[in-house]
Amino acid sequence: MSLSKKRPVRPVLSREEALSMIPVRNAEVEETVLPNAAVQLAYPLAVKPWFGRLAESVGLWDKRPMTKRLELDEMGAFVWQQIDGRRSVRQIASAFVEQYQVQVREAELSVTAFIKTIGQRGIIGLVGD
Repeated sequence: MSLSKKRPVRPVLSREEALSMIPVRNAEVEETVLPNAAVQLAYPLAVKPWFGRLAESVGLWDKRPMTKRLELDEMGAFVWQQIDGRRSVRQIASAFVEQYQVQVREAELSVTAFIKTIGQRGIIGLVGD
């Protein structure tokens, strides 16, 4: 008998399916435009119940929502501005190619890696077209 739980298998998307997904912003994310063309995002941090109980019991948490901040550089801010709930990942990557004169494949890899990262933090979600 194994002591570790098996993780459910996530379906793997094809490259075409991934590029056709539409990123949607989390409505709870607060955006602040900084003077250097950067953007700071403040987003709620999900607290695991066991951690919340532990932190509360030792007086480290007062049950107020925890917020985390993420500062995006110029390129990250550009991609963030493109996320409007209508453009697909492919369309955002195309806009990135036009803005920064990079190869299509490089733009697709960079944009998808960025979207994956902010998706894992709960800043955006992805929907099918």
